[in-house]
Amino acid sequence: MKKSCCNNDMKYFEKPNAGLCDICNPAENKISPIEAVAMCPPMGEPKLLTMMAPVVFDECGLNLCRSVDINDLQDVCEDGRRCQSDIIFGGLTKCDLMNACKIQLQVVDIDFNFVDPMDNRYSEIQPAKCKPNLSRISLKDIDVTFAVSIIDENCRVSKQGMMTLRYLGDENCDAYDSCTNPSCVAFDLYTPYGVSYAPENPSGCNKLVPTINFLGYINSEQGRCGNVIDSIFAYPVNNGIQQGISAQALAKVVAFDCDSLAIGLTLYIKSIYFVQYKFKHEGLTIPPKLTPVDEQENNNCLDFVCGDLLEASIRPLEVGEDAKSINNCNKKCNSASANGCGCGSNNSNGSKCNCGSSNGCRCGSSL
Repeated sequence: MKKSCCNNDMKYFEKPNAGLCDICNPAENKISPIEAVAMCPPMGEPKLLTMMAPVVFDECGLNLCRSVDINDLQDVCEDGRRCQSDIIFGGLTKCDLMNACKIQLQVVDIDFNFVDPMDNRYSEIQPAKCKPNLSRISLKDIDVTFAVSIIDENCRVSKQGMMTLRYLGDENCDAYDSCTNPSCVAFDLYTPYGVSYAPENPSGCNKLVPTINFLGYINSEQGRCGNVIDSIFAYPVNNGIQQGISAQALAKVVAFDCDSLAIGLTLYIKSIYFVQYKFKHEGLTIPPKLTPVDEQENNNCLDFVCGDLLEASIRPLEVGEDAKSINNCNKKCNSASANGCGCGSNNSNGSKCNCGSSNGCRCGSSL
């Protein structure tokens, strides 16, 4: 068998260059396309911008609501360990909840109970029967963590903390309600490119299980406190978009009295995949610039701080090709026009042009 012409049996592939210009690459001093891509950045802006975008292929919403007895919440910062599913922490106390004039909630994390379940009740994602492009999602025992803001009578935030509540618990749970907080919910979602997976036991057999990525508000920065209470505060990073099935959530207090409250939860479940598209754009955006309130005497640093924002001047390349399924009639007709033949126009001898007969191009027909 004949080997490749390159060393180490490596075959090199090249692509059409999009960065050539007459100034950097005059006809008498040609530069190879490989060198020109790096040495000759395109000037100006592309008409079409190629972007990789997370596209929602399917989505659905679900409302849940459960009651909470404030006296039954466990303050893990006082007890030192977690003994139940409904807890408060981060400086929030039961008195803060009871004395609040208003409570504001933000859903920062949801454990959908796919990985490492504590018992035989766990959430699942399975292919729908006889429908390979649909996924049947069953949710059970999901733990929702809220950032809680206590607002006083003057509409000021007087206290902040965290609270975790379990939704979709079993029928023996105090918060169970067959209508507003059942023991399990199931629905189908269109997932043509598959679902995402998570390792259930990285140190062991490393089983991969289908899971839901929650789009929350926990970043990757970690504290260095040595006094860690078990693994209560070991939350995964969740503020990034991933392919597969993702979820977002909103919450509000729908009813409240001195020792109990009802919290409504809205879940948005969606299938997301990254797809490359071409976009028409209106140019670069410039964010508003902050200026110092008390200006001192002028100097070079102050002139820069008070001056215009720096701008990126090198533009991205216009890459990619049109999909084969798109009708390319317009392109071929435009090419015919450049050669003296345009649909609906007069040709060089003054007679009406017939692109279909001369160049094999007929507007509105298949090419």
